[in-house]
Amino acid sequence: MTQINAQIVPNLWFDRQAEEAAAHYIAAFGGNGRIVTTIASHPDSPSPQDVPVVVEFELAGQRFVGINGGPQFTFSEAVSLEVRVAGQAELDRLWAALVEGGSEQPCGWLKDKYGLSWQITPTEYYDLVTEGDAASQDRLMAAVLATHGKFDIAGLQAAARGR
Repeated sequence: MTQINAQIVPNLWFDRQAEEAAAHYIAAFGGNGRIVTTIASHPDSPSPQDVPVVVEFELAGQRFVGINGGPQFTFSEAVSLEVRVAGQAELDRLWAALVEGGSEQPCGWLKDKYGLSWQITPTEYYDLVTEGDAASQDRLMAAVLATHGKFDIAGLQAAARGR
């Protein structure tokens, strides 16, 4: 069997806001990212000449491609980006930056102003999932399902411990 060396690069379809979204995401990640390249539009492109067709950018070491392809496709919850953060302060900071102009969703999810779904998940959640018994995990899951908006780490910990 042939081994394939490949990097997975998510491509995100925007109407006309790929460059704006890339800059917004880079700012949300505290500047931990960059626009790698932009490709100007071509005559057959559905994008007008004033926006690039492709914006390649990087967030926290992960490459993405933003495509200005027009309004025919939009984001749905079928695909989301999960960001694992350590501590309530980082969760709060990133949540506030990404939810601005968007909306809070159930179970620690948000939808940003471009319609892209994000899960801002504390690493402490994964610690709780792997420790404790089945009853602890059931209480944790109930707390997750009852959450609308961002997670409260102390609340998840208390729920898992039955407090």
